[in-house]
Amino acid sequence: MDEKHQTVHDESHAVHRHPHHAAEIENDADGIFLDVGVNKLEDGDSGSIKLARDGHTVLVPQPSTDPEDPLNWSWFKKHAILLVVAYTAFIADFSSAAGVATIVVQGEEWNMSPNAVNYAGNLNVIMLGIGGLCWIPFVYFWGRAPVLFWTAFSGTFFTLGALLAPNFQVFYGMRALQGFTQTAAQAIGLAFIKDMFFFHEHARKIGIWVALFIVSPYAAPCFAYFILAGTGAWRNVFWMVLGACLLDLVLIVAFIDETYYDRFRPIERQPARGNRLLRLVGIWQIKVHKDYFMTVGHSLHRLAAVILKPIMIPSIIYYMLSFMWAVGINICSSILLETPVEAGGYGFEAKSIGFLYFTPIVAVILGECFGHFFNDWIANRYIRTHNGTFQPEVRLWMTYISLFVMIPGLVLLGQALEKHLHYSAIIMGWGMYVFGVMTASVAITAYTLDCYQNGSGEVAGLLNFGRVVGGFTVGYFQQPWAAKSGYGMSFGLQALIVGLAFGIIIMLQFFGHRMRVKGGPLAI
Repeated sequence: MDEKHQTVHDESHAVHRHPHHAAEIENDADGIFLDVGVNKLEDGDSGSIKLARDGHTVLVPQPSTDPEDPLNWSWFKKHAILLVVAYTAFIADFSSAAGVATIVVQGEEWNMSPNAVNYAGNLNVIMLGIGGLCWIPFVYFWGRAPVLFWTAFSGTFFTLGALLAPNFQVFYGMRALQGFTQTAAQAIGLAFIKDMFFFHEHARKIGIWVALFIVSPYAAPCFAYFILAGTGAWRNVFWMVLGACLLDLVLIVAFIDETYYDRFRPIERQPARGNRLLRLVGIWQIKVHKDYFMTVGHSLHRLAAVILKPIMIPSIIYYMLSFMWAVGINICSSILLETPVEAGGYGFEAKSIGFLYFTPIVAVILGECFGHFFNDWIANRYIRTHNGTFQPEVRLWMTYISLFVMIPGLVLLGQALEKHLHYSAIIMGWGMYVFGVMTASVAITAYTLDCYQNGSGEVAGLLNFGRVVGGFTVGYFQQPWAAKSGYGMSFGLQALIVGLAFGIIIMLQFFGHRMRVKGGPLAI
């Protein structure tokens, strides 16, 4: 759908009379009304609907006439904030995955096996999931901007602590705290998107946000192997991570603003926003908290309310079972590619492995470019043939394409590692799987957000938790499983699990609407 919408301050803004009032354009039972161009309209109705620049796409939610409403912010401000939030989400997995390339060198320094050093990485991963859930309530009783700023600020100091750690014990603790704080943007980023962009823009904006944090676990090892090839020092890798964190802090201070806006409150009762930096650090939110933000108890209750909705747990399970093998591939590939040829590996040097990590990076970019347009094509086609209404289950059609590349990708990668095929087979299999992960991630995120738009933070946090829990568990059994059963067998079974998980998608397509209606709207 056309991303360009008309702000309420433009005199040519389209206001359309329609049999539904503006407040009734969202309906869980009948779908979401998104296009007046395919409807037979009745004249003389007192309801009015604000439309996008194209003259027929309905703006959901309907913007107010307040210039402080984030829906009315300029294109530049919205997208600057989106890119900074996406980059902050990138930092979390970037920091986490940087340790993948350093475990051998660290083991030599601390007289530990690489597998033992990797326990710090595994702990960092699980803290990404736990932290994501913990930070969600804060965005409702304190605000989006201060949570983003203070978690990034704290994460930067914990990164410095990991960099300067004199022993493994200190490094282990710093990595845990680093993961707990830096994950915030992966959980709350969807709340920023929901606050600033209209419904018809969500899929494309989610794609940008998702692409950056999915590419980060591959970008970090890619750069890290080049650094190790040139210097041989693991601390230099973490200096790179610290630099990325400091850049993030600068961007947050320069561009981030509070996006929470109570659109149920009349404009005349909206609190004065004051200085942006006071909103950034949370002082403004504290001053207006009593009458404007939720209580702590209510904020905590929201998480339970969302997870109890019928479609949420199946969606989380599907995402976990589809995404978790990305971590396994990272583990197996990095170990086997570094292992000497005489020991059964490929014997690649650090620089060569760095070049191989461009494979998933390119795959994510291709997946984002494809999904950026195809997601909207699917939605537009459905809307044109269903009287201007949209059902969230339409988003799930993209996952069919994801399935058709993930399964053969895993099988090909397993066979390549098992039979020591040319590294081009690894590139093809790895790239196919990551392309599928990218497109499936946007589809399942957009679907759950469409179902429960007022639970954006909880939706993102729960999906993130499923993603990292799967990655955490596979980190402990992937390599022993492959060593015992063979790479061909282990990756073949992973492909089978991805295929079985797709049964959840089919169930949601057939029964998701009824499940949502039976579960009722998200009344929080």
